Parts: sequence; C-alpha cells; structure tokens
Amino acid sequence: MINSGARGNISNYVQLAGMRGLMANNTKTTKADAKNDRVVRSTVEVPVKSSFIEGLTAFEFYSSTHGARKGLTDTALNTAKSGYLTRRLVDVAQNIVVRQADCGSEYGYLARNIVDTKTKQIIVPLKERIVGRFSNKPIYDKNNNLICERNVLFTNKLAQKIIEAGITEVEIRSILGCNTRNGVCKVCFGKDLATNRIVNIGEAVGIIAAQSIGEPGTQLTMRTFHTGGVAGVEDITGGFTRLIELIDAHDQPW
Repeated sequence: MINSGARGNISNYVQLAGMRGLMANNTKTTKADAKNDRVVRSTVEVPVKSSFIEGLTAFEFYSSTHGARKGLTDTALNTAKSGYLTRRLVDVAQNIVVRQADCGSEYGYLARNIVDTKTKQIIVPLKERIVGRFSNKPIYDKNNNLICERNVLFTNKLAQKIIEAGITEVEIRSILGCNTRNGVCKVCFGKDLATNRIVNIGEAVGIIAAQSIGEPGTQLTMRTFHTGGVAGVEDITGGFTRLIELIDAHDQPW
C-alpha cells in the first residue's frame, strides 16, 4: 500500500503493526539543537509500546491523548495564522506589477545548484533555476566560444547546452536588481509559469507570488494533523511555524 501510494506513509504502518512510540507533549517547550540543525520536541516520558493491532493499555491510551490533542489544536490555530500570513504578504506585494519591457539593469543574480548542506544532495538543479529567465552577461564555454549573449531567454535546449558545457553558475536577470520604479520589468521577471510565455505588462506578479507562498502554508498546517501526535526529531525547517519565523524575522537561537 505504501509503495503504490494508495494510502498512508511508513509512520502510519509502524503505528499500526509496530509500536506507537513516544508521544509529543504540548505542555513543555521545544529545545533548539542548533549544532545538529534541528528542533527537539519534548515528549511524554513513557513510550507507548503497543501497536493499534494489539490494542493500547489504559495508561497508554491516556498517554496518547496528549499527542492527539496537540494535532487538533495545531490545525485549528495554524489555519487562522496561515490565512493571516497570506493577507500580510498580499498587502506587502500588491503594488508590484510588471510596468515596462526592459529596465536596462546591470545587476544580476548568480544562480547555481541548491544543495543540502548535510546530505550534499541537489535539491534544485541549476537547469531548473535558469529555464524561463534571461541571461545578465554573455556566457562562454571553456574554449571561450560564445554560448549565448546578454538578455537571452533560457529555453530548455539552451539550459541543457550550458549544463553540458560544464558551467556550474550562471548570472541571470532578477527582480532583486530591477530598476523599474513601483514594479518590475519583463526581462527581469522572465517567463510567466502559468502560461509558459514571457510575462505581460500589467500582470500583478506580486499578488501571485504572495498567494503562491500562502497557499502551501495552509497545507503545511494540515500535515501536523496526520501523524496522530507522535513525537519525532523534526528538522529545523519543520513546517509552517518555521515559515512564519522566517517571514517575521524572529530572534531565534539558530
């Protein structure tokens, strides 16, 4: 069932046939283990050793109500927070509209592979990052042959050519360096991901970006509900609360 993707994940089946494990305790605060880049949740001292197939003892059942309640309260509280986050992002970004064709900015952004620092796995490859964007500087291969000029749109074909030439970083036009007043220009923004064409003047790209960040936020809050309150060492980037911390620029120890 897991392998086919029909229902559930490994955590659900471990609880059904293995053991429920440690339960999350919502009354105690979390500890930040900055050295290992994670957050350690406080737990109920005694683990639940039974599985759902065997059935839980009275004490284990009581113990697991801690975690179950945490799942419900998290979902109820964070759904409201998530809607508020979307609203704040929209309020900030609503006046960012595509105003002109090209602002002529010289400032670019260096794009390279996004790599997980711990596992060294590539999260987002360079090719995926540059397709649909414009080049900020001419790109040459190792033999000094010109691959593409400045202000050229990266197609799939061109991006593949750049990767095959062994280039690991590319300077692209970015809205972070756009000179357009009260908005952005077409060349700095690049392709509209919805239509797969270069963005039109008048497109409200700020609101689209804000809603694109807010929408998965709602789904992240639902995810806490599905584990049934089982404690685990969460990654420091864990879920929705971390997203809010980043946007609000919290004073965190990590």
